[in-house]
Amino acid sequence: MIPAQHAAWAHTIFYRYITRLCRRSFHSIQILGDIPSIPDDVPILLVPNHSTWWDGFFSYLLNMRFLKRPFYVMMLEHKLHQFWFFRKVGAYSINQQSRKGILETLEYTASLLNIASSLSTTIKAPLVVMFPQGELLAWAQRPLGFNRGVEWVLKKCTRPVAVVPLAMRCEFLGEEKADVFLLFGEPQIVSKPHTLEAMTLEAGMLETTVEALLNDLERRI
Repeated sequence: MIPAQHAAWAHTIFYRYITRLCRRSFHSIQILGDIPSIPDDVPILLVPNHSTWWDGFFSYLLNMRFLKRPFYVMMLEHKLHQFWFFRKVGAYSINQQSRKGILETLEYTASLLNIASSLSTTIKAPLVVMFPQGELLAWAQRPLGFNRGVEWVLKKCTRPVAVVPLAMRCEFLGEEKADVFLLFGEPQIVSKPHTLEAMTLEAGMLETTVEALLNDLERRI
């Protein structure tokens, strides 16, 4: 497993690069609805659908512009070997071909959320992005086909975690370039991993929530 290795210089370079790239590639990036307000000392587990190559970049921009937290995102191991620079801006790896590798990555993810307990009061708790589908799938696919990694991670958390669903969709409307539409769901604070809060997620409620969020996003577009 390849861990993240943040570097301030890398964030400076990457934020400018990805901002310019998105401006060249899309007509607009729009947030429909409100941005969730979560206490700085509560870590965020961001759970989006995964229908485009850009999704990790959209999550990064959302964090840099609005949430402003230490950023982490799970990425396929062979891709992170290829694009090593992403380690410097918060990417860490998962090897989907290895059960041991998957467990190592899930343990690492839980440790990122748990480390918030030792952060100073001047540093926000981290934001961790997981794509439970584990692959690129059309936004309209139903069911979305979530894997169970989020539930496994939450069971390993020793402190409250805000689970935040996110719906993302690119759509060609009246312009040559596509518009990007983002819609946050209501945060769910999971404070005790083995209580009813976590059990509702285990029962598939998280997948159902993101599906409903995508339907709502379609109506708003």
